[in-house]
Amino acid sequence: MNGARSILCVAFLALALGCSLMPTKIAEIRKNPDRYENQSVTLHGKVSGGTKLPFMTEAFYQLDDGSGSITVATHNALPPDGKQIRVRGTVKSAFKFAGETHGLVLMDDSK
Repeated sequence: MNGARSILCVAFLALALGCSLMPTKIAEIRKNPDRYENQSVTLHGKVSGGTKLPFMTEAFYQLDDGSGSITVATHNALPPDGKQIRVRGTVKSAFKFAGETHGLVLMDDSK
């Protein structure tokens, strides 16, 4: 019985870890911005439109996962356009007006 219980525990842990590593769909963040506000998520998608302004410490790019796109702010070097990447960060909104969230941004947590 202990062997079966151990296997069940290992399987449960593997499933739990696997689910936490699965990328969140950008469309899901856009659909439920309040649920994701200030939450850390992992996204996977294609990079485009990187910009680094001289007076800012962050660089910005768009990440598109096929379900939608989001602006990513990073302190790291910009990834090249067209590259598929995985990024972990915190969801932030620029402002809320009339109960709606505007200006969703993923703040890249990697250093």
